[in-house]
This record gives sequence, structure tokens and C-alpha cells, in this order.
Amino acid sequence: PIGSVEVSISCSSNQRSVSCSSEGDQIIYSWTLNGEILEQGFMNGNTTIQLNEETNGNISCSVKNHVSHAQKIIRLVCPAVSVVFVLVWCFQLMVLLGLLGGFHIYMRHT
Repeated sequence: PIGSVEVSISCSSNQRSVSCSSEGDQIIYSWTLNGEILEQGFMNGNTTIQLNEETNGNISCSVKNHVSHAQKIIRLVCPAVSVVFVLVWCFQLMVLLGLLGGFHIYMRHT
């Protein structure tokens, strides 16, 4: 029998990578986006599809073999602002405030 279906999304600046995996023998994977077939017939342990950054909606990964079938549907959601960008911005703000504070202390003692 097929195990639980796991779907994950990886976001980059210009594309989305969606991966699906499950356990079982001779699994066939199929993908749909908003009910329309994207790709079907992959027969391996892990499949990944590449989508452009404008793609949105519900994506479904269906897996089946000669014993059973399973499906997982997720919403394609990527954060608008990356975590790295926010961390760099916060670091720059801390450096700027530190410099302003140091300048203020320097001016008071001269």
C-alpha cells in the first residue's frame, strides 16, 4: 500500500519548485493545478516539478500503484519578502542606529 503523500514548495526569485513523495512499490505520480492535469506518469520515488513565479492556485499530487492510491492538495503560497532580505535589512538598521548613537555620544563629549 501507499504511505502518506508529502508535498513541499521551494520558492526562489523567478520560479517555484514543488516536490511530492510517498512510500510504496511501483508508484505512479500525477500533478494537477486547479483541476487541470500538469504532468502524469512519473514512476520513481520522488518527483519535482518547476513552475514559474506567477503560478498560483491549488496543486495536487496524486500517487497510485496496483494496491492503493492517495492524494494531497496544497495551496501554492510563497512569501512576498524573503527571510534573508528581512535579516539583512534589520542588520543594516542596527548598524546605522549604532553609528548615529556613537556620533551623538562623540558630539556630547566634545
